[in-house]
Amino acid sequence: MVVSLVGALGAFAQPAQPDAGAPPVMAAAADAGPPVDAVAAAPSVAEHTQFAVRIPTDGPDAGVELKGKLGEGLTVKAGELTVNLRGRVQVQGAAVVPGPGTTTTLRSNQVFVRRARLQLKTDVGHHLSLNLQLAFAPLDQEPDLPNVLRDYYVEWHRFRDVSVRLGQLKVPFDVQRVVSSSSLQFVDRTLVTGEFNLDRDMGLVLYSDDLFGWGKRLRYWLGVFGGDGRNRVAANVGLLYSARVAVGPFGFLDDKVEGDVDRESKFRLVAGVGLAHNQDTVRQRSTIGGVYRLGGFTYDHLTADLHVKVLGFSLLSEIYWRQANLDSKSGTVAGAQLTEYSRSGMGFFVQAGQYLLPWLELGVRYGHQFPTASTDPSFHQTREVGGVVGLFLAKHAAKLQTDYHYVDDGKGGQPRHTVRLQAQLFF
Repeated sequence: MVVSLVGALGAFAQPAQPDAGAPPVMAAAADAGPPVDAVAAAPSVAEHTQFAVRIPTDGPDAGVELKGKLGEGLTVKAGELTVNLRGRVQVQGAAVVPGPGTTTTLRSNQVFVRRARLQLKTDVGHHLSLNLQLAFAPLDQEPDLPNVLRDYYVEWHRFRDVSVRLGQLKVPFDVQRVVSSSSLQFVDRTLVTGEFNLDRDMGLVLYSDDLFGWGKRLRYWLGVFGGDGRNRVAANVGLLYSARVAVGPFGFLDDKVEGDVDRESKFRLVAGVGLAHNQDTVRQRSTIGGVYRLGGFTYDHLTADLHVKVLGFSLLSEIYWRQANLDSKSGTVAGAQLTEYSRSGMGFFVQAGQYLLPWLELGVRYGHQFPTASTDPSFHQTREVGGVVGLFLAKHAAKLQTDYHYVDDGKGGQPRHTVRLQAQLFF
């Protein structure tokens, strides 16, 4: 065993030497293929950031495999046990410049770590897996209840038509919130998604990524959650119920990655619909936002989305609707009169992008949200128009993005300009 381990480490330290009589200890990266035009080629570093090592051992499940790849992390496999460790960091510089007459926004210039994550995925056999994700940047944590735990759930995937997830996870309601923040087309999600998404919660989800075995053309998710968001224990009795269906008539489209980074020639389209009912939540925006002191509101949610990809072009569009059972509540807290408001409203966004080169993408975005009924006075109509330039050294695993947005009240008032530059490394 000691001799084998030393041999494996030695192979990792130098290029593998093929041996016709035995399999190599270290598997080299895949062949680069035929020469390509240097101008069109992506400045990819992926082929230099992957390795595979096998350490022989005794026993029926002989050998421990160790693999590493940029964007896919470090994977250790021994028998039925597979452990994958990944991490990523996003460093962002942002500037906000208020336009003439703006009274709601202050000028700012900031450089900060937007996200710093560690993720551990473990397959233990018997169709069971565990997913743990920790977040360490302040903007990744709720200000009134900081906690590094973002995801922690167990998954059982024995059957094609029904799998189970149990724990703290994203509510499968809309499409853009479910997309990982590592795989976004812009520096961050739209203001519309920030207002209407359901984020994470504690609960149970039944789902299938390939219902009836139709080539992943039909998928569904059914969930029951606590209803008050991540890391929360509330005294209210209501629960959150969610349902989502996605249909891809032309075959599978990976809607957990924005932009057509693989530039496939096949036309792909997915349309989705999501419903949710959150009874007696104590959060202002259903599962996120401030906490009510006079008791909760009941929200109904609806979303519909369309996602298209072909030849490096992508289009993503989504509409949201949220309605509360009451506009407001009034009462007395600590001897003082208090009125609290719900946040009923609608919003939509559309964004599109095109890869001009394998490593260069341009994109545009438009979003608009507005309150309905006599809702929270602080919930204002907001419009955003923007564009993005993305440089991809290793697809989304190593990229540099800069975007610009013009934001106003939908009528030209309260204007502001936002410019962001963000670098990401996903290892």
